Amino acid sequence: MNQQEFSNLSFEELKKKQTSIKTITWMLTIVLIGSLGFFIYISIQDGFTPLLAVPFALSAILPINFKNLKKLKTEIELKKIKI
Repeated sequence: MNQQEFSNLSFEELKKKQTSIKTITWMLTIVLIGSLGFFIYISIQDGFTPLLAVPFALSAILPINFKNLKKLKTEIELKKIKI
């Protein structure tokens, strides 16, 4: 993803970006929890499956997204004060 400096974006663009990142992050969280549960169920039924590692590997994306959301929130508050 080509990431711009948040300070160069307008207030409306920041709000749009925050909404999209928040939506995508929570959808990814729900999918990872669901797939983890599904793979645990499959492992109980058929024995260990290496697919169990996939949700753990992809969960490394979540802290990065939450960190970006925090930066966006502070930048939005700074822009709100300036307006």
